[in-house]
Amino acid sequence: MGTFTSKQDDKTTATSQREMVLNVGDFWMLKDANGTHFIDTDPFYFTWLAVKLHSRRDIHEGCPPSLAFYHSRFMAKTALGIAAQHGDEKSAAFRDFMAVMGPFIKTSAGGTGGDEVLRVRVGGGAVATTDATLADFQTLHDRFTKVVDYVRRIRVAPEAVISLPASRSPRELLYACEMYGLMEQVYLSMIGKPRSNIKCLFKSSQDGRNFEALLERVKNAQGGLLFVIDDQEHQHRLACHMDGALIPPTDPKSTLLTGCPVALYSISGAFKEEGITKITVPHNDQWVLVAGTEGAVEGDRGADKEASGGKLSIAYGRLWLGVGESAGEGEGGRRACDLHRCCQWLKKGELPDGKTYVGGFDEEDRATLASNQFFTASRLEVYQVWSTGPIAPIISPGDLQALVDMAADTPMTAQLLFKGGRDGWTYGSLFAKVGKAADLLFIIQDTSSHTFASHVKGQLKQPVDATEVRTTKCPVTFYSVSGAFKGDEGITKINIPDDVQYVSVAGPEGVVKGDKGGAGKVSIGEGRLWLGMANGAPAGDLRSCQQWITRDELPTDRTYRGSLEEEQDWATLAATLSFTCADLEVYTLQAPAGR
Repeated sequence: MGTFTSKQDDKTTATSQREMVLNVGDFWMLKDANGTHFIDTDPFYFTWLAVKLHSRRDIHEGCPPSLAFYHSRFMAKTALGIAAQHGDEKSAAFRDFMAVMGPFIKTSAGGTGGDEVLRVRVGGGAVATTDATLADFQTLHDRFTKVVDYVRRIRVAPEAVISLPASRSPRELLYACEMYGLMEQVYLSMIGKPRSNIKCLFKSSQDGRNFEALLERVKNAQGGLLFVIDDQEHQHRLACHMDGALIPPTDPKSTLLTGCPVALYSISGAFKEEGITKITVPHNDQWVLVAGTEGAVEGDRGADKEASGGKLSIAYGRLWLGVGESAGEGEGGRRACDLHRCCQWLKKGELPDGKTYVGGFDEEDRATLASNQFFTASRLEVYQVWSTGPIAPIISPGDLQALVDMAADTPMTAQLLFKGGRDGWTYGSLFAKVGKAADLLFIIQDTSSHTFASHVKGQLKQPVDATEVRTTKCPVTFYSVSGAFKGDEGITKINIPDDVQYVSVAGPEGVVKGDKGGAGKVSIGEGRLWLGMANGAPAGDLRSCQQWITRDELPTDRTYRGSLEEEQDWATLAATLSFTCADLEVYTLQAPAGR
């Protein structure tokens, strides 16, 4: 550190403040419990300074505003020389020096830096400061005490959702959490799922910007994925949590849709009010489209070449990664993929109440959480987020038995065979768990907490040929448990016509096709319930669903609270006609033990 430059004229040597402390001031500096010299400063500042020195760039220029507090002190000039002279301690130059650098010098040596180094453990490391710093600098005091409080609450209740401490400046609090290495805990607080864990799987700064590298890093991830993206040039940071896996198609030139609960977050930049802001995604847009390594997801924004395709589309294109790649060879599409080429938008009506949006709108009245809808990310990180606690049943034991009593002709009990949140959402997992069981009760909850059921008095019979479909005639009944009808009216039974009471099941490589363009893996009641549905092709898992009944099938003694689909005159027991499952349970009804 003694190689810092100083300016010299014919009469004096103007020495920088940091030279005085670092070259000859070690006896002025505090030491921690291990006897290591301690400089109370932001580690990000020294990281920035080290990069500057390594690159041999001018260290007097280009300092980020967030580091200016330390930079102005360490880069300031003093008339004092490195070699101490008699009478220096009485000079104006010495007083000027101490006015600036006193907080970094221990009190017993004439400074104001205090006498004690305070320390708190954070993860595998430690955060430290001095007693005097906390007393003299309110900003640093707030940072340190808030972080200590946050870490303490996490330690006391490690399985709970620990909200961020209240702060007059959420921006400062987030800055402190990042400085002290706590952002993973902040992300868990943001997502709000108890008993959750987090692990970074992909960093573009280390793993590159290639789509194949991302797929390789996340291919075995269980639980959900959190994308954190920086548009650093404009100090915008946004995040997207998808509560599911990133599943690519088996055909490298194709795409695959999976149902997946999705939430977007603005961490900084998009709103006047500081702090993390959650953006709710509509229920029928909670899905993810993943391209194969040689393909691309096609955009739908017409002549806009930037949106003509990409590698990953989340929530109906509200977030794109690898923007600009077209799927068709010979159509001028780029084959190279840069995940940092992004697009993010949301509809004006999706902006949260109580927040002041500071960005602009496009011609379609769309906003963005980045600086512009199309931007190049300066950082992309992907985290695995998973829960270790038990997954609650969709409905209470009492409601389950009431549902069984309505569905069965004789006293029965329900045995759980399959639970999507526990067993996974693949088609193979469903059949591995259900097998040849009969008298099946499907209970489904969507992401809006609408709950309904379907009783299939038969089996899920797969065809012999893996590419074919097998249709089985059997009684089918639907039930609304909550959400679809007004008032506290309990479980509502919905009968459907006799000629549509059948179940169609696709083989592992097949697809059930509807007469209106729909397709899926399982169709119950002539498409009144679809599991694993996409338009024109099956989905990559079972979570993407559709449920409808006709107006005539609505019970006359109940008040339907939803809206009717105008063209077909359809109602739905879910929040929307097409939706993503929050959970799915399949039971078999059995006679009670001893009967």
